[in-house]
Amino acid sequence: MPLAVLMLLTACGEGSAFDEGFKKSFREKYVENCTKSATSAAPAGQTAIDFAKLCGCTADKVMEGRSATELAKLSDADQQKAASVCIAQLYPGMPGGNAAAN
Repeated sequence: MPLAVLMLLTACGEGSAFDEGFKKSFREKYVENCTKSATSAAPAGQTAIDFAKLCGCTADKVMEGRSATELAKLSDADQQKAASVCIAQLYPGMPGGNAAAN
């Protein structure tokens, strides 16, 4: 394999500018989409939850220790587990928070 190809592949790995750019964009879009979805699905008058904060926490939890490649394949179960951890941390005692999911 030519050296230039090896260098190009290395540049796209964990910690690369591409990886970091992808993660930044992923987090922004994740929080934006999550907040919109949660706000529209919430019962009328629901003001006890700061959805942007909850979605930011969830994004951080799902991103923790994952590469851009892993984030592209993120499962619903991983997202639900992260959301449960964040609910338990931000809103102790609220239904949907499962502290055991840590």
